Amino acid sequence: MQRPIRHFIHSARHHMAVGVTTACLLALGGCGSSDPTLYSLAPVATTQPVMAVATVPDVIEVRTPGIPPSLDRQNIVGVQDDYSLSTLPAAAWSEPLAPMVGHVLAADLQQRLPGRTVFAQNDATSVPAQAFVEVEISRFARDSAGLVHLTGSLSVHRAGDAAQVLSVPLALTASPTGAGTRAMVAALSQLTGQVADMATERLQALPPAPSTDTRPQPHRSR
Repeated sequence: MQRPIRHFIHSARHHMAVGVTTACLLALGGCGSSDPTLYSLAPVATTQPVMAVATVPDVIEVRTPGIPPSLDRQNIVGVQDDYSLSTLPAAAWSEPLAPMVGHVLAADLQQRLPGRTVFAQNDATSVPAQAFVEVEISRFARDSAGLVHLTGSLSVHRAGDAAQVLSVPLALTASPTGAGTRAMVAALSQLTGQVADMATERLQALPPAPSTDTRPQPHRSR
């Protein structure tokens, strides 16, 4: 009668030891894991002369850019080629990509258009926009050769005058200063600044706003 009892005690001790070992391994695995490094785009100064143009609208809204789900994810897309896309497991955006690009683009435009009010869509403001800047992005990463790309389209138009849209395709590239993620994000920030330069040119080229003077005109005698 003693043997079964001893066997039971030995079996219980064995299972307890296995459980403790498993718990320790899980704890060590949890301690070994680390959160990804967070990265943010940043505004960049323009390399073009800043000019005050009277026809530029006083209040400009940057619409939240259109970004495909393949790019608009937490983990940063490191390489985006024609038939493949890979993310960086240890690197993530500090906020959703679409609104971040919109806010950085608005900050870039504000630097380039002193005296104007520029804000991003959904910002808390009670001032109605007089013009809109819209961006669609289809590529926002390195290629297999290491070049950084920003491709898509840019459109600018006055509020209520969508027929006078000034649109242009985007096909911008930059060579980052290093191979790391920080260098790639810096290059993407530079390309976003170039988009702001292009948007500034198109805002300056907008046709004059239509006259809103509804006062009766004086009668001219023949």
